[in-house]
Amino acid sequence: MYWTFTHSRLAPPLSGNRIQDAVTGDLVAELRFYGTTMPADIPHEQLRNLEPGQWLTADLCSFYCYEVGNAYLEGAPGRWKDLVVLHSRTWDLRHWTAGAPQRVRVPGALQVLEHKYVAFPGNDTDSHFFLCIIIFPRDLLYDLNPNGTVRTMALILNSLQDMQPRNPERKIRDILRRLADGRQLREPELQDINVYLPMMPQQPNMYDCGLYPGHFLSVFLSAPETYIAHCTGKASIDGPLDIVWKHERVKAARDRLKSLVLASSEIRQAALDFNTDIPSPCAM
Repeated sequence: MYWTFTHSRLAPPLSGNRIQDAVTGDLVAELRFYGTTMPADIPHEQLRNLEPGQWLTADLCSFYCYEVGNAYLEGAPGRWKDLVVLHSRTWDLRHWTAGAPQRVRVPGALQVLEHKYVAFPGNDTDSHFFLCIIIFPRDLLYDLNPNGTVRTMALILNSLQDMQPRNPERKIRDILRRLADGRQLREPELQDINVYLPMMPQQPNMYDCGLYPGHFLSVFLSAPETYIAHCTGKASIDGPLDIVWKHERVKAARDRLKSLVLASSEIRQAALDFNTDIPSPCAM
C-alpha cells in the first residue's frame, strides 16, 4: 500500500501572533531559485524555528538565500546570467544528488558554472551555517575558456570565526567538479584556486547563524565587485567591520524571514485553490 495525497489547506489567519498555530498541514511554504531543482521546503514543524532564540533549519537558511537571489534577479534585466543560488545541500553535493549533478538545474536553464557567481549556504558540522560564493567559475570551463585568464576564487563568509570549514580548498574543488556535470575543467588552475575567509561581523549568540548567509549575500549583491575586492584584500572598504557589512540589519532578519515564509504560504494556498483538478488524498 502507498499513499498519494495533496497538502492540507492552510488555515487563516496567517498573520497571527502565534506563528506555530497559523498554518495547518505538512508543507506550508516552498521556494526555489530561478532554474534550480532543489526547493526550500518548509514543513509545519519548522515554523517554530522562526521564533527568537531558535536555530534555523537548512531549508529556512536556503529559503532566505533564495529570496535574496530572486530579488537581485528582479532588480535588472540580464542578471540571471550573473547569479545562481543553490541549496545548502550543495556543500555535500555528492550525497544529495546521488552522483547525478544534472539534477541541480532544470533542463534548459543556464548551466551552474556559466554564471559569474555561484552562492549557497554551507554547513560543515551540522551545527553552523556560513555563506560560500564561488566567483567567476566559468573561467574554469575549458570549452568556454581554453587558454585565457582564470579569475576563479571562492569566498567563505562566516559569522563564527572559530567554526571554519575543514579543508575548504579541497571541498570547493570537489564541488566545482561535480557542478561541472561532466564538462572539462582546467585542472591545473582548479588545483590553484584561492579560497578567502575574510574577517566578518560575528554573531552575538550561538543560534542566529542561519540568518547570516542570506544577510551576507544581500550585502554582497549590493556591490559585488566592491565586496570581492574588499574580501580579497585588493581594495578595502573604509569603516568598521560591522558598518561595512551592515550588521545592524541582522536584528530584523528573523522577522523579515518569518514574513517571507508566511507570504509564500498564502501564495501557495492560493495556487492550490486555483487548481481545482488536484485529487483528494486516497490510499492505493
